[in-house]
Amino acid sequence: MRGFMATKTVNLGSKGSFKEHPGALHRALGVPAGEKIPAKKLAGHHSGHLGRMIASAKGFKAMKHSGKKKSKYRKMAKALV
Repeated sequence: MRGFMATKTVNLGSKGSFKEHPGALHRALGVPAGEKIPAKKLAGHHSGHLGRMIASAKGFKAMKHSGKKKSKYRKMAKALV
């Protein structure tokens, strides 16, 4: 029997809401929590709920996240002023 996993509800206001299940993709692919999911496991065609989770993971990976580059450019901008 599986134990209860915590879920987070994300409210989008007038657009509705959805539940987030942290670590669900890791469990489905057999990757320990805290480790990166190898690209090899995300490759190929998957259907159903697993396919939707993998598609979301690929989309999040492709997003440009703010971080080191942003702070680097801020330092450069401050130096020019």
